[in-house]
Amino acid sequence: MKSENCVRLESPKVALSVLKETGAWSLLDKRTGVVWSSNPQATRLGEVTLRTKSGETQNLPLIPDFVCQEENSVRLMFHPDCGDTGLTLMAKLTLMPDGETIDVSYTTTGSSEIEEVKLLDNALSIMDSDSGYLLIPVRLGLLIPSDSGVEFSHRFGTFDYEGCHIEMLGLVKQSSALLVTWHDPYITAEVKSKVDDKKQSFCPFRQELSEWVSKRTRQSLSISLHLRKTAHAFQLRPLGVGDLNTIAQAYRDVAKEKGWLVTWDEKLKEHPQAENLFGAINFKLWTALARRIDENLQEQSVTVCWTFDEVAQIAEHLKNDLKLDRVLFILGGWIHRGYDCEHPDILPAAPECGGDEGLIDCSRRVRALGYPFSLHDNYQDMYRDAPSWDEDYIMKNPDGSPRKGGLWLGGRAFLTCSKKAVELAKRPQNLPKVKELFEPDIYFIDTTYAAGLCECFDPNHPLTKWDDMFWKSAISDYAREVFGLFGSECGREWAMPHSDWFEGLTGVSGRYYHSLDPEKFGGTVVPLFEMIYRDSIVMHGKYGYRFDEAAEYVLHHVSIGRTLNYHSIGHHLYWHNDTQNEVPFPAEGMDKACFTRAHNGWAEGLCLTDRFIKNTYEILSPLNELTSNVRLTQVDFLTPDRKVRRTRFGEAATVTVNGSSSNFTISSKIGGEVILPPFGFVVESPTFVVFHAYKWGGVKYDSPVLFTLRSLDGKPISESEQVRVFHGFGDARLAWRDGVVEVGKEIIIE
Repeated sequence: MKSENCVRLESPKVALSVLKETGAWSLLDKRTGVVWSSNPQATRLGEVTLRTKSGETQNLPLIPDFVCQEENSVRLMFHPDCGDTGLTLMAKLTLMPDGETIDVSYTTTGSSEIEEVKLLDNALSIMDSDSGYLLIPVRLGLLIPSDSGVEFSHRFGTFDYEGCHIEMLGLVKQSSALLVTWHDPYITAEVKSKVDDKKQSFCPFRQELSEWVSKRTRQSLSISLHLRKTAHAFQLRPLGVGDLNTIAQAYRDVAKEKGWLVTWDEKLKEHPQAENLFGAINFKLWTALARRIDENLQEQSVTVCWTFDEVAQIAEHLKNDLKLDRVLFILGGWIHRGYDCEHPDILPAAPECGGDEGLIDCSRRVRALGYPFSLHDNYQDMYRDAPSWDEDYIMKNPDGSPRKGGLWLGGRAFLTCSKKAVELAKRPQNLPKVKELFEPDIYFIDTTYAAGLCECFDPNHPLTKWDDMFWKSAISDYAREVFGLFGSECGREWAMPHSDWFEGLTGVSGRYYHSLDPEKFGGTVVPLFEMIYRDSIVMHGKYGYRFDEAAEYVLHHVSIGRTLNYHSIGHHLYWHNDTQNEVPFPAEGMDKACFTRAHNGWAEGLCLTDRFIKNTYEILSPLNELTSNVRLTQVDFLTPDRKVRRTRFGEAATVTVNGSSSNFTISSKIGGEVILPPFGFVVESPTFVVFHAYKWGGVKYDSPVLFTLRSLDGKPISESEQVRVFHGFGDARLAWRDGVVEVGKEIIIE
């Protein structure tokens, strides 16, 4: 393009060009030759939505009246006109001192009411021919390829439920990576996939020339950022040659600057007991007492699922019969009227289950086993039949009406203003009394991190989203101060400095998401959150699922080195009533029940629940214990469909999983040629090895087997003089050094 038609900022790494006439821009990554640009279909910078004096909204294009360069910035002035406004909007694109980041921001003058601004407007397009993808930080992360053939449009609100759990997006095209970041909860990311057989695209910048480019395109991905209220800026950072791994590392640096990356090395100095969570499974009895109340506050049913004595017996069963050493043991439904009933009035403990004395004894017995004991509470939901009910505590809508929550076991909930929730939690009869009576090791306050950040319009306690974040952080810090450790539902990056445990980020009900379907995006779940924050937090899934259909869920957790959540536990002493029969092998297809099997193995003869718990514990607990304070440093896809992948946890461990429907053969340092069945995997570390395979160590098996090997003297397994071998199921033969050993349930090889 001619220099008089544009303004240009340049460094050895990047070059930004902005057209004076339209505000359209391009960003060249000199390290790769790849160009990222504004919307190729629109001759403008972006769009602003205004509210007129008549109360209507109007979308207006942002086409500059004036463009100039000031040192390392380009300034653009706009006067959007809808007839009754006097708005001046000034945008600024600045090349930052690192020589690769472009900061995009705006300011305004005038009396017009701005609803939102889009300075990134269907931009940063990736075509199917680019072999690229988008990264969305929803729960662990979603990779959306540019060649899926799936058309969609979806918005991901910052910190919303299944929105952007991290303030970033990642993009890759032609092996060139770009990181998009921001720092404001009032930003919503919109992702669009457009599929068309033939498209005429206007590209303002092509080989640094403005020209029309006609392409045959099947699919294009683009993103927009909707900026509202306090949101006035975002950043674009080209990273050169890169991929998922490059983007995760780049954002980790940003997270550290924000103060949100607080690693275990730092947390353990103040909370050393958090190390007891490393390798601990999440075992949760959700509803000791389930009392169902309808919308009209009429009691429909009362069910005692577990007495407090039975709760303690279950913990003792896990320790003494299943030989589980590392368990985070959580109890819900212990409060006075039962699960999700009459909050915030939680005491005395449910009399139907044993009352205060019963729960005191239960806590003592669970903690005597060495298990961290947690109680489940809630300070976001309040119920009209609670003795403490007062509308002054409740969040208000813009019209002043109380904000309704969900219809749960206790009936219709109303949402407590998070500022008032801190007051309720601090009452002598709430957290202080729970600590005095039951002495839990870690406290769980439901929904704190799961629900999107809210606004409250009560004039006595108004909240912005920023305020809501502050007060939710405050209740987290208070609970942590009282009990030592704290956890909550799902998880968001802003909560990292205030929490030790997230429940729900790794999965929901045995799936990757609650309501989001990756297939509707043509997407693949990737551990983006793990790669940024793994060495800062304990994470589990949430809600119940069928153990005999959970193979993919297990494989997912093997891949990320996280222990499972066991939330589908039968009532009372479950092992007396659960089936002992093995699920029949499928005549064809994948064996979704494979981890409930125990033929010839340790858990043979136990009930289905116990077989599943024991097998998966032996796989995941040692792996997580070894890697909790280690970064997940690398993810590699071994097949084009990304169903076979390898994850690396620094030098601590390497995991290869087969999520495909066919066998897959890999080469292993210890096991040689390994044949992985569907849902097969290999874990290799110096002191711990696991495999679910058809072949390992030169031994071929007629059906898949499960073995774990762990050095007990700290030496590498190849040199160890004391190795514990666990046999989950299948053929009992195990290749060991120069021979073969038979392993029934478990042996220690010395």
